[in-house]
Amino acid sequence: MMKYKILSRKGSEKEGFTSLAVNYLFPSMVKILSDKKVKVGSTIYIDNEAAYFKKKYLGRVIESRSADDVVVNTDYTIKYTGGYSLDGSKVFLDKNFPKFIVIKNKVIDVVESIAKHHEVTEKWLIDFGHTYAYSHRLATSIERNFIKFMKVNWEDYDKEIGMHLHRNYRRKLENTPLDLDLLPYIESKDTAALKEIKESMNTAILNIAQYLN
Repeated sequence: MMKYKILSRKGSEKEGFTSLAVNYLFPSMVKILSDKKVKVGSTIYIDNEAAYFKKKYLGRVIESRSADDVVVNTDYTIKYTGGYSLDGSKVFLDKNFPKFIVIKNKVIDVVESIAKHHEVTEKWLIDFGHTYAYSHRLATSIERNFIKFMKVNWEDYDKEIGMHLHRNYRRKLENTPLDLDLLPYIESKDTAALKEIKESMNTAILNIAQYLN
């Protein structure tokens, strides 16, 4: 059985409840249909298509997603460092961002912590109907739990990542992927970033056209 934690829940006792639950260590998400109300934050277990809570049957899995099915691409420059394609099949991590950082002699794989634990989960939550702000907040908690599991102090990690994030945001974009999901920038009302992204996309289209000619 795989251990999951419930992130969100919708529904009623009359219509039934649908819950989203995530595995923090091996990023995967399941959508569960149940007639029982279980609190957000509760730990459940998944065995094939069956969900269990406190060793009792909770409901069935009606949809599942795994980070193993998502391609991580590091060929582009990304304004918020991490992002994802519109269809969710790809996660982008800025090509200039360090792929590994060292926190008190412990090496952290940033592709794992940011791309697979944060960005992938954030996109899943958005696809399931949550706002970017809410999804980003939950994705950050998932990233934090992963870092703590690695026995690394979150504040130390967050400070180091924050330094690189700030530096990355100030760097001018070179080539933004044409299928980048712009929802985070739109919901954040970051008009400056959107302008730069669209200019970078237009440059990419121009370069493709020149190559074809």
